Amino acid sequence: MELKTLFSPMKIGSCTIPNRTVVPAMVANMCPDNGKASEQYIRYHEEKAKGGWGLIITENYRVNPTAGGYPHICGLWDESQIESHKRFTDTIHQYESKVFCQIYHAGRQANHFVNGGVQPMSCSPIADAWNKEIPRELTTEEVEQIVRDFANTASNAKKAGFDGIEIHAAHGYLIHQFLSPNCNHRIDKYGGSYDNRVRILQEVIAMCREAVGPDFPIMVR
Repeated sequence: MELKTLFSPMKIGSCTIPNRTVVPAMVANMCPDNGKASEQYIRYHEEKAKGGWGLIITENYRVNPTAGGYPHICGLWDESQIESHKRFTDTIHQYESKVFCQIYHAGRQANHFVNGGVQPMSCSPIADAWNKEIPRELTTEEVEQIVRDFANTASNAKKAGFDGIEIHAAHGYLIHQFLSPNCNHRIDKYGGSYDNRVRILQEVIAMCREAVGPDFPIMVR
């Protein structure tokens, strides 16, 4: 069987992917609590790049210190984290693979055991079926700050040498929570109608675009 298309290049925005094989985001839980890339994390992804994958999408990077749903996942909310992730992207690029940084906020799928005792937060105080912990309802101002957190993380991902970002708006995480009328019972500009529920995602995309410039690839999951 000839697989000419599979192993031919393709473009996502300005980024040329060497072939059409993609490693989707999968949580590795290999990083310290400070969000920096550990050597184990770097070597784990290096083996994928050695195998010839065209595009590697990372696990979900926290957009602020309390945004994670797992204890040992990465983050790029602070510039002090950039250096370790630059070592990561430099390693991947040795093998001509491209790497996108998935960014997210877990919302009510976080819990106080993995976020330093902080109560999880969401669009509305409705417990997650998996996590069971009742989240605190975000204020309008806090939602606006989280939008800025996404943009800041996107900017830091670009500085760290990533080839693009993927905004995680699925799997029951915070943006998905806002999109769903089942858990979004807000009465401010981020709740109620479909246009209001989707507002946070539109703002995240727009602010991330402003942060990274017109040519940097942005995907939404």
